[in-house]
This record gives sequence, structure tokens and C-alpha cells, in this order.
Amino acid sequence: MIMNIAFLSSIDPTDIHNWSGTLYYMYHNLKVDNHITWIGKDQLDEAIRFHKKNNGEDTTFEPEYYSMLLGKLLSDLLKHEWYELIICRDYFFLAYLITDIPIIYIGDTTFRLFNQYMQLTDSNFVNLADNIEKKAIQKATRLVYSSEWARNSAILDYRANPNKINVIEFGANIYKAPEFHLKKMIQSCNLIFIGREWDRKGGWKLLDIYHIIKSHCIPCTLTIIGSYPKTNINDQNITIYPYIDKSTEEGMTLFQQLLQQSHLLIAPALFECFGILYCEAAAYGIPVLTSNVGGVSQVIREGKNGFLFPVNATAIDYANQIINLYTDKIKYENMQKLSREEFETRLNWQIWKKQMNTLFSQLQEEKHIYIPVYVIDAKERKEQINYEFKNKPEFELNTIDIYTNNKEPIELWNGIVKAIQIAKEKKEDVIIICRDNHHFTNNYSYGLFMKEVYEAYAQGAELLSGGIGACRQAIPIGFHRYWIDYFQHTLFTIIYDSLFDKILAYKFQENDTADNALSILAHNKMVIYPFISEPVSFENSDTIQNHIEENNLIREYFDYAKNQFKTIEQVSKLNNQ
Repeated sequence: MIMNIAFLSSIDPTDIHNWSGTLYYMYHNLKVDNHITWIGKDQLDEAIRFHKKNNGEDTTFEPEYYSMLLGKLLSDLLKHEWYELIICRDYFFLAYLITDIPIIYIGDTTFRLFNQYMQLTDSNFVNLADNIEKKAIQKATRLVYSSEWARNSAILDYRANPNKINVIEFGANIYKAPEFHLKKMIQSCNLIFIGREWDRKGGWKLLDIYHIIKSHCIPCTLTIIGSYPKTNINDQNITIYPYIDKSTEEGMTLFQQLLQQSHLLIAPALFECFGILYCEAAAYGIPVLTSNVGGVSQVIREGKNGFLFPVNATAIDYANQIINLYTDKIKYENMQKLSREEFETRLNWQIWKKQMNTLFSQLQEEKHIYIPVYVIDAKERKEQINYEFKNKPEFELNTIDIYTNNKEPIELWNGIVKAIQIAKEKKEDVIIICRDNHHFTNNYSYGLFMKEVYEAYAQGAELLSGGIGACRQAIPIGFHRYWIDYFQHTLFTIIYDSLFDKILAYKFQENDTADNALSILAHNKMVIYPFISEPVSFENSDTIQNHIEENNLIREYFDYAKNQFKTIEQVSKLNNQ
């Protein structure tokens, strides 16, 4: 099921440089099967402007202090949007957000865990941030963490309901799975280290490990990516790349080459929430030697794709394990295979995407409401109409067969009457009349559709169309909804029970069309725009061209009406200031 998702983040998820590329891969993998929009930037910018105006340009902006303001700005935005789901990265966006849209709060840690390492000394800020985290966790419909370590903190530290937490591991931040080749540690043992924070990643211990291995007369090289040692390096077997830009073709090619020629990844980190680089190592079949800190044990399975050491393990402890692998060729070869297997079965974004889509479906089922659809004559186009409603459980499909000879208007009207009669027998309060050449546009989403159906009902609508070919006047009465005085050529029509008896009592005239009759009977009629329904033409090319020209004209009119409405809104705001 395609969903319309708001991706709520303070940093740009379309920029691969942010958060080591993790948001980028999240965003683009979700985009494969869903409509997804990044929101949050404008609201954060507004809060920053407010802060600087009141506190000076040179003062530090801390978003936590503006969590209430951010919540208000985002709540206002979401009242006028039509998202079915919100995925939120930042706790200061979520804590005071008011919306009835389901929210998934996603991350790799909690503030309490993060601060155990950071040891922030400002007690006022710590208490504020901790309270914001608690509110965000309680506000979320579901919590998605990358590790059991983070999940346990949400439960124990913030009293989160265990039933609303999913652990879904992140993946390797690479475009596609590399070819896998077994490597031999014969001529040398090639070590690799990746990390921008030299001290936090245990860089000082790394150099000791390297020198101990060399002292055992084992040929060894060391490649350092992302940072520069704080001590002078005078060793031709140590190669340093302070920065590699993986967003460029040249940078990614170099990064791949370095991993392809490496045998072991060394990461004696002091703190790590998850470890995307361990997923990347697994993609290349590289075993990892790292500290058992944070959520690392979620990624590294002892003896499979690596080894976990206590944070206070010595360089000798690491070196001994490396020497053991160097001398035991069969064990090292098996660990390469197991590492690649961990990548293929767990540590890739395709698996993450699949599990997230399953979660989306569960959320949809929890709030599932369906509307009966009566398709008028689908004998010849049954396959096409079934395809349109595939994977849309919000609809219950029924077929009304009417045509015996030619497709006369009276027969179409009789089909509508028959559908209304069935609806009254079943005591249904809203149904959809659908023609068999209806097609959902890219504007359709479950959230938009249900929102407009409910809001139109609240405004007393008797009929709501998914798309029309003509009207005389349209007045915006909602963010995606217009009142219309008359319509033609509707293929997907929501009819409320207030119109049922009028339809049954109507005496269809010889010069009537079904659309004309419905337009006359429904005093309060509306249309969703941008349209969610358009025709699929099965006729000749002239008919197709007429459809295209007709649709273009009506869309121009609605865009004009929308722009006029915006102008009126802006003038009203100025007058009220």
C-alpha cells in the first residue's frame, strides 16, 4: 500500500553528508514504495529567526528550548496537509506536536543513553532534554529503534509501552551490494579503521594494536579513513585518508577499493549507538573487531561477523585475536562468508524497508475503515478495475452489471439506483459509485481520501467527486476540497446517505445523463482537487485527445480558483495584523 508520509527532521534527508548518510538511505528507500516529503526545515528556521531576534545573532540556538514553539508551528502545518503517517527523527519536534496522524519516532538511542557518554553538566538543560525525550516517547504511536539496547532504555528509563516498540536494524550506506570475493591473508594482513572522531573511535588504541602485530613479524598494513592521528606517523605501511566524499563517484570508487582490499576492520570505540560502518564491512565480508558498547552487539554477532571486546580491553587482547585469524586461514575464510551472510539477511536497507512497510501496514490495519465501492459494469474491463483497487483495503469492491446492448444513460442510472438500494439494505451511510474506466492519479492516498470524506461530511456534503471534467463555478472550502455548483464526467463519486432517497425518488428523463441527474439532485456537492480520479480511455485517439484537453482546462480553472483564494487569505491576514 502506497502511503503519503511526512519525514520530520531538522536536517536534510536528501543530503548524503548528514548523519553519515543514514537519513539519506532511510528517506530514499522509503520513497521507493511511498510518497514521502521532508518537513521541519521551515519551522526550525522560523524558530532560529525568533531566537536571534530576541537574543542576538551571536547566541547559540538550542532547539530544545523552543520545543513548544516548534510543536505549535508543525501542528498548524499538519492541519492543512494530508499525510497518513509521520516519521520523526528529532524529539524536540515531537514532544509538543498535536495531531491525529500516526507517528513513528525513529532513532538509534535515547537521551538518557546518549548523556551517559556525553556527561553534560548543565543540569537545567539535561532535565529539559530528558523531559522532552519522555514526552516524545509517550506521544509516538510506534517507536522504531535500531537495537535492543535503545529499546530497553525507552522501557526502563522512560516507561515506554513495550508493545509499541519495534527493533529494526539499519543497513549499510552503500548504493548496491558489492560483488563478494573471498580474500586470503597471505602476503599481508590489511587492517582498516573508519571514523571521524579519533578519540571516541579508539584511535590511540588502534595504533598500539598495529604495532603489536608488526612486532610479531606479521606483515601488516593499516588504512585510516575519516580522521588523522594526533601523533606523527612515519610508517610507509600506514595510509591516511582524512576525508572521502562518498557522494561523488570518485569518492565512492576509492572507498569501495579500500574495503575490497581490507581483511579486518578495527574499531575499539568508547561509545557507539549502532555502527553503520559495521554493516558496510559485512557487505564486503570483512570481520570486525570492536568494543561491546552501546548498540554494537545488535550488529556484531560474536564469532560470525566479528568479535566484541570489553571497553577496557587492551591492545594486546585485540592483537592476539588478529594473530589467531591470520594463522587460522579456515576460520578467517568462514568468518568472511558469515559476515556477508549477516549483510544479506539483516544489515541492508532493503530488509529495513521491508520491515518498515510491514509496520506501515499494521498501523493501517489498526485504524482500518473501508468504504463500499460499486463499480458500474466491469465485465469488459474487470482486470483493469481490479488492478486500480489492488492493495487498497480501504475499499470493498462490488460490481453492478447493467449493460445488455448499448451503454445507454438510463442503464447507467439504473445501475446507480441498484447500488443505492443495496446500500440502504445494508444500512451503509456512505458509498462510492465508480465507473469501469476510472484510474487513480498519483495524488491519491489513503490519508487524503479519508480526511476529505470526513471533512466533506462535516460540511454537509451530499456528494464528493474524486475528479470532474467540467463545472461552472468552484469555491475552495478546504485545503484539497472545493464546492462546485455543477459538474460533468465524474468517474469516482462518494455519495452520502443524505442523497440516497433523492436518487431513488428521481424520475430519470430521456435527455438526462447520470452526471447531470446527480448534479441536479445534490444541493451541496464538492470535489477533491488535485483530482484523485481520471479516465482511462479505451476509445480512439480523438477521444483520448479530448480527455487530455478537457482535463487540462478544468485543472487550469481550479488552479486559478486556488490562487485567488490564497490572495484573499493573505489580504485578510494583513488586515488582521
